Amino acid sequence: MEYYKIFNMNREPFSNSPEPDFFYQSDQHLGCLQQLELAIRLRRGLNVLIGDVGTGKTTLCRELLLRFTETEEDRNEIETHLMLDPSFSTPLEFLSAVTLSLGFAVEAGESEWQIKENIKNHLFHKGVEEKKTVVLIIDEGQKLPAFCREILREFLNYETNENKLLQIVIFAQKEFREILKEHINFADRVNQYYKLEPLNYRETRDMIRFRLARAGRSAGAPLFSTLGLWEVYRVTGGYPRRIITLCHQILLALIIRSQQQAGWLLVRSVARRQESNLMRSGRWIEATITAIIFLSLVSFLFFVLEPMSMFRHSTLAVPTTTDPAKSTPSLKLAAPINPVPSVNSIAGQTQGNVASAATATVVSAKDLAATSKLVRELKVPTSLGSVNIHKGGTVYQLLLEIYGSTRMDLFQAVSRANPQIANMNWVRAGEQIAFPAVQMAAPWPQNGKRVQIASKRSLDEAYGLYKEYPGYIKILPFWNPREGMVYGLLLRDVFDNDAAMRNVIKKLPASLAANALIMEKPGADTVYFAN
Repeated sequence: MEYYKIFNMNREPFSNSPEPDFFYQSDQHLGCLQQLELAIRLRRGLNVLIGDVGTGKTTLCRELLLRFTETEEDRNEIETHLMLDPSFSTPLEFLSAVTLSLGFAVEAGESEWQIKENIKNHLFHKGVEEKKTVVLIIDEGQKLPAFCREILREFLNYETNENKLLQIVIFAQKEFREILKEHINFADRVNQYYKLEPLNYRETRDMIRFRLARAGRSAGAPLFSTLGLWEVYRVTGGYPRRIITLCHQILLALIIRSQQQAGWLLVRSVARRQESNLMRSGRWIEATITAIIFLSLVSFLFFVLEPMSMFRHSTLAVPTTTDPAKSTPSLKLAAPINPVPSVNSIAGQTQGNVASAATATVVSAKDLAATSKLVRELKVPTSLGSVNIHKGGTVYQLLLEIYGSTRMDLFQAVSRANPQIANMNWVRAGEQIAFPAVQMAAPWPQNGKRVQIASKRSLDEAYGLYKEYPGYIKILPFWNPREGMVYGLLLRDVFDNDAAMRNVIKKLPASLAANALIMEKPGADTVYFAN
């Protein structure tokens, strides 16, 4: 049984996914949304929204995208494109991402000037001949390098006598404000500037009640006392993301303690436990960083003292054995780096790893051929499968749910895997989205353990179970030579001892606890497709 049904609700009220149905329209959020929508419809050019982490920028961004898909007229006249995490290293990389988002690719050998001309011609065709409004929305705008801002400034020069051909909306954290102060030429182009603040107490209270009502909770006995609501506001500072996270933990605590209402004492207790967990996490990170620095220093001294000639004759050693149990060698593939390699070229990634290995400065063509053959024989999958997008869902939400990330390279990889979809920012409910097998780093620290509550053999099956318990579990697709492709459903937390895991399993809903087991970290030859 889903935990929220215990409280007579039909949906999870405090999911950390930005679901449109749960968008609470505070005065400032609604005001920002209306002004952004008006500026885009009037084609005024550049608009900037600043806000601290957790103030609701991503939710507002998602709601803005949905505003332009509500009617058939808007879908035909307004074309939206979303760019996430714009941490580009070169102008060419940024321009390639823009062209891909707009629906066409950079041809081999094209110069930056040629690409810009192609973008200008494309925007002229869309804006003048087709009379469409083209919108580029950039999230995490504080990560935009200086050359990206300069290119965006050039894009704003593409205009007719009446309006701009490209509408740009930048959502950024507060440090972007200082960037604007230092780059007057770019700041002068800003049409509207908005700043999101945390919610006040009244808005915090109303947001909690709104989400509970949306989840089907009747207006009977309140789940939070007045003092409990005040404590939620005091602890979270009115930041929507913190409010949602804390309230989710409070509901779980109510179940564990068999209580019907969260008062001041319970809210305070849960908040202190969260704070304690964060402090322990911080100490672990600090210790990890110290260990990395120490190991780096040892490695540096080793390489300085050892003769460099030891590397000149190193070659790639492919282990062989006659033992059938060990007939498949362990193969470790590195995570993608920029520029992003083709997700369908695992052999190519492996060759790159071999060529850059510290112990093999020169790798022969024979070695590379042997490695490529090895990868082909292992049959590492190039696709995770596909799922149907549900009503109100977006591709970006699916990226977060399946890969655990919304990085730009993942969005681009999914775009390439779905050529049948013209605009990845607007996908109809029921459309099938294919997900390529993009390799990622191991999703837990060394010596860590996780609780697995189910294991599926298809992405569609795994995603179906995930949607029943989105607050509890995550999807972890992985592959190794022994098990093949596995779609694990795991609890989100990582544990360092069995006792803690057994204690958590006891407190799970019966439907989850029935098949729960302690999962050891898979072998070194395991390839992960989520983090």
